[in-house]
Amino acid sequence: MTDFGAALLPGRVFAPGSEPYERATTPRNARSVQRPLAVVRAQNPGDVTVCVRAAAAAGLKIAVQATGHGAAADIPPDHVLLDLSALDAVEVDPQARVVRAGPGATFAKINAAAFRHGLLAPGGTAGDVGVAGYTALGGIGWMLRPHGMASASLLSVDVIDATGRRLHTDDTHDAEVLWAWRGGGGVGIATRLELRLFPANDLQAGLMLWSAGHAEAIIPAWGRALPNLDPSLTSALGILKAPDAPFIPEDLRGKPVVHLSAATVGGEAAMQTLRRALGALPDPSLDTLGACDDKRLATIHLDPPVPVPALGTGRWLRAEAGAHALALLAAADISPHSPLAKVELRHVSAPASAVSGALTSCPGDLVVQAVGPANDDAAATAVGAALSRVLTATRTVDAGQSAASFCDGQVRVREAYPIAVAARLDTVRRALDPDGLISASRHLR
Repeated sequence: MTDFGAALLPGRVFAPGSEPYERATTPRNARSVQRPLAVVRAQNPGDVTVCVRAAAAAGLKIAVQATGHGAAADIPPDHVLLDLSALDAVEVDPQARVVRAGPGATFAKINAAAFRHGLLAPGGTAGDVGVAGYTALGGIGWMLRPHGMASASLLSVDVIDATGRRLHTDDTHDAEVLWAWRGGGGVGIATRLELRLFPANDLQAGLMLWSAGHAEAIIPAWGRALPNLDPSLTSALGILKAPDAPFIPEDLRGKPVVHLSAATVGGEAAMQTLRRALGALPDPSLDTLGACDDKRLATIHLDPPVPVPALGTGRWLRAEAGAHALALLAAADISPHSPLAKVELRHVSAPASAVSGALTSCPGDLVVQAVGPANDDAAATAVGAALSRVLTATRTVDAGQSAASFCDGQVRVREAYPIAVAARLDTVRRALDPDGLISASRHLR
């Protein structure tokens, strides 16, 4: 039992064994072991300031978490876990086409509010991802090809530093802090973010599934089609173990399948560029491509609906990777007994952004992602070996940089940034937190 901050934050501090403590220390990526001294469930920015100052006075470190999608490093008892999941207010300004959201807001909540006005945020493939962690690592979602990374859409961030001081950062106020939040992992503790929204009245999206036996026909055709797809269309092709879900054809459930997911705000004409490329191929067992809303958009990538102890990797690849798509995906050897659950190539070719940030333009034209469940040390070893095989296969088309947001469960992600960018990020971080009070879940070097 602990009385950390109880007098300063009544009703906000929870000790081990309490239901709020256990809920907060069960992140979306359940691989990390989280046993902090206490959990502080902030209800407003003032609570964050009090927690920061109390932790510093007690000689404790702070770990920050909202949804826990990016959880990697363990949280030991010399830490306080600052739970920001309750800071989830969402305010949409349809005339200005912007959204202001707390760090605990998920893209499902943001897009539910935005889509009523025919708009969408540049969110990811999973609706339960939190806006702060996603945007801080760049943000690679369905709006990327027409509108860029989420980090390039970030207009301002309200931040609390390691002294409890509040900063409102934008392109004219503490611009270096905003630069670090635009894809650099962020610095300090965000309490509100403001992002651009984009028109989505012509949203088309969906998925196709084939049995893995059709991989040799489907995967090369998709790879050849990439240069000719509409520039508003973002697609991903992978091999995965199909979930045991009612909407999956019964004969595919639990078996390896070829999974194509795609979305565009360019309407039916844009989606037809993909359909024409696949027209001469075997018919899919499931085809849901068509008019779409925000709720269905969040389901087409088949992300798991429950916490998973995931271990994964991601790398940016050059354009020629599309011509080698079959060999790259086959290297993962997805089978019913494979340690990996999925390997995927995501087509992200887009014009470079003019927005200043640590990572606001894609370093490659494709991203490879591979992931598997690491329930124990033996499973983690097997998954790690399989991930190494994928990285070996992609080496000849590698663009030289890790895609950190896909490195699930990795405490240290090497080559996340060029050397000069990493050094600049360290300078900004030290300015806001010179004593390292705020612990990073991942070390991006």
